[in-house]
Amino acid sequence: MGEAFGIPEWLAMLLWVATGLIVAMAYGYWSLKRSHERVAASRPNLAKDQFIAAMAPDCTDKVSRFLWDQAIQYVEPRLTPHPDDDLILDLKIDDDDLAMDWPREWAEREGFHHSNLPDWPDGWSSTIRNFGRWLDMGPQ
Repeated sequence: MGEAFGIPEWLAMLLWVATGLIVAMAYGYWSLKRSHERVAASRPNLAKDQFIAAMAPDCTDKVSRFLWDQAIQYVEPRLTPHPDDDLILDLKIDDDDLAMDWPREWAEREGFHHSNLPDWPDGWSSTIRNFGRWLDMGPQ
């Protein structure tokens, strides 16, 4: 491939890989931005106090504040978290963060090992509201 452009083969391969990575990252950014714009158009952006109040029927204030602090890092400045947002489908938060990082951070904060959290209930969607309800189940 490098011969066709009059450059060393290793440089041609490097440019090919770099171009692929740039295209993949640009697509990822575009997809995330488009998803966040769609979500922002479909519901109101809540302030932190409004979010905590909306979560109150389902989980404790402590869990609501934790979830706000976690989710806002992923969606700012386009969005603010909403209890009915699907963490994976709407907010595009990596499922490894949700399955490993958030429960571990919550458990450390509360003084228990994350393996003591209950299994995720069958049939529950991955909304912020359900995540809060699950965290509130506490260690088993």
